[in-house]
Amino acid sequence: MSALYGIGVGVGDPEMLTLKAVNIIKESDIICLPKKEKSECRAFNIVEKVVPEINEKEILCFDFEMIKDKEILKTQHRAIFDSVKKYIEEGKNVTFLTIGDPNVYSTFSYIAELAKEENIEVKTVNGINSFCAAATALGISLCEGEEQFHVIADTSDIEEALKLSGTKVIMKCARSMPYIKKCLSEYRDSIEVYAVSECGTAKERSFYGIDELPDDSGYMMTIIVKEI
Repeated sequence: MSALYGIGVGVGDPEMLTLKAVNIIKESDIICLPKKEKSECRAFNIVEKVVPEINEKEILCFDFEMIKDKEILKTQHRAIFDSVKKYIEEGKNVTFLTIGDPNVYSTFSYIAELAKEENIEVKTVNGINSFCAAATALGISLCEGEEQFHVIADTSDIEEALKLSGTKVIMKCARSMPYIKKCLSEYRDSIEVYAVSECGTAKERSFYGIDELPDDSGYMMTIIVKEI
């Protein structure tokens, strides 16, 4: 029996792939993508630029739907795991490509837990996540000294989250931009607000201040809120 790998490929810039990630992708037998079509998969397009050999691999495409129903998700994750389990039992290395880091809000973590339950070896390779890449694009630090650092992935409780001390990173915010801007405006005199959309891609845009934030944005938008 071989292993199941979760490889973080960063957010867009192929030069940010680690050497370890590149080597494991080259040595993998099966590559799994979180999209129905590889041509539409951001993770695949990132890797292809530096590891063209990926086109010679057997590729499995899965539709990781963005839904909240836990029972439906559980069924979906089980079906995906069952699809790759047979390859691992045949002694093949199976690698899932994930945007950002496989240990931070990644669907791969659910597949990994199912594998561990069946004593399948699971290994992850870190990738540069969205908020670290965004800070670099903006030319700012995320936190210093004894400052706290909070990652907010559910904007439904943004009002309470903004009361936390230290730096706040707001993720998955595309559908709630007008509401988020309204909440941020209440702290206008005590915070600095930054954001990056499509970080690491040719469409990358940086925003400085609440007033620059767009009312709508694509999926890949990260907001950073720092205390003055």
